[in-house]
Amino acid sequence: MVGGDPDAFERARILFGTLGTTVVHVGPSGAGQIVKAANQMIVAGTIELVAEAMIFLNAWNVDRESALRVLAGGLAGSKVLDRKAQSMLTRTFEPGFRIDLHDKDLGIALSAAREAGVALPVGAVVAQLMGAAKAQGMGELDHSALLVTLENLSGMPPMGETPA
Repeated sequence: MVGGDPDAFERARILFGTLGTTVVHVGPSGAGQIVKAANQMIVAGTIELVAEAMIFLNAWNVDRESALRVLAGGLAGSKVLDRKAQSMLTRTFEPGFRIDLHDKDLGIALSAAREAGVALPVGAVVAQLMGAAKAQGMGELDHSALLVTLENLSGMPPMGETPA
């Protein structure tokens, strides 16, 4: 995702090709950062919903692994579901992308939205939850650890543990 003058982009295309396989001119200068912010909103929102689904399934004693296979095969299937549900199931939150960084990126998205005068109500809620995860000391963990914040909000023990 590259923003800037189209002619300058074309002259630099070969250089961009060494940095990544998908190189797309997305508009004027700064547009690349806006596309990155939009990407981070989608990823964070999807992680949030995967975590909510995991808690929902757990509350009803549904076999989460089987349910996730079903969900992944339908319209709910996504790269986020494929990559992050397993870390939620196994509670392995070694960072791929840290909560600290996602919190920062969501702040950029909300700031840009305010500047453009557009409402991002779901994005704002997810940003608040990501900020809460950071405030709970999980900033260095993978963003899939957002699950823990939702467990805390639900008053639930960690998945796999029985209530006290």
